[in-house]
Amino acid sequence: MTPKMRAALPLLLDLVVPIGGYFLLSKVFGVDEFWALAISGTATGIGTVVNTVRARRIDAFGLLVLIELALSLALLALTVDPRIILLKPGFLIGVAGIYALVTCFVGKPLAYESGKPFATKGNPAMLSAYERAWDRSARLRKTIRSVTVVWALAFLADAVLRTIIVYSYRRQEIDQSFLLSQAPLIVLLVLAILYTRARMRPLRPIIEAHLDPATR
Repeated sequence: MTPKMRAALPLLLDLVVPIGGYFLLSKVFGVDEFWALAISGTATGIGTVVNTVRARRIDAFGLLVLIELALSLALLALTVDPRIILLKPGFLIGVAGIYALVTCFVGKPLAYESGKPFATKGNPAMLSAYERAWDRSARLRKTIRSVTVVWALAFLADAVLRTIIVYSYRRQEIDQSFLLSQAPLIVLLVLAILYTRARMRPLRPIIEAHLDPATR
């Protein structure tokens, strides 16, 4: 699996697992809609928990997923309304948006880690140069922060649009609202990825300028 595919895999899982899991549980196995939504929505965090325990360390993405998982469990304890469960992804994505904005001012921006595959293509020498460039290049830091802001705004926009869509349908129309409420996230993710690629590609000469002379 390429570095770019590894970077995109969590996003794909966050889209595929909840949708596929919900319809499998509710339509094939007859699980109540509330629990089908709840189980499929929390399943995406299990892999991150396992990887965090194995690695004995947690990065920004791992911390974010663990926060989301904890919030999911809290939400399950407070409600049995399926529409509230439909709002959970938007709520959690909104939290992710706020978290991403905070990382622009505290520590390294969220896009610092996620941008590595796009900027280095998995090359170890380029990876080291990328890390050095972060310390030395104001342009690289500004670009990575701008990418992080775009992702944060996309997450926050999805939270708002998802809420509007869910409550524009009646409780009995949960299947339709469930599918349609995923659409904004898909569109916003595509736009954010395109923006990331466009902004990260020009950074390559800056990163190459910070290569170790022994590796050139």
